[in-house]
Amino acid sequence: MEELFLQGRSILAEQLNIDEDDITMETTFEEINADSIDIVEMIMALEDIHDIEFPEEDLEDYPTMGSLIKALHAYMEQVKA
Repeated sequence: MEELFLQGRSILAEQLNIDEDDITMETTFEEINADSIDIVEMIMALEDIHDIEFPEEDLEDYPTMGSLIKALHAYMEQVKA
């Protein structure tokens, strides 16, 4: 999960033009002014890296970077099984 977080953080920081250190697992997307388009673009980049397709219809269920990364990780584990 750490690798997934680091990848997502790097992608999102680049998109938002902010320092990666500004994003932790506890960071809310609101705190870093990431809108749903930013989040979807980050997810799409992670999907390309990991060759998966994460369902994006419930993004509002993930207010923090950590909650989204945990959901992505759980989904990846489920798909692999």
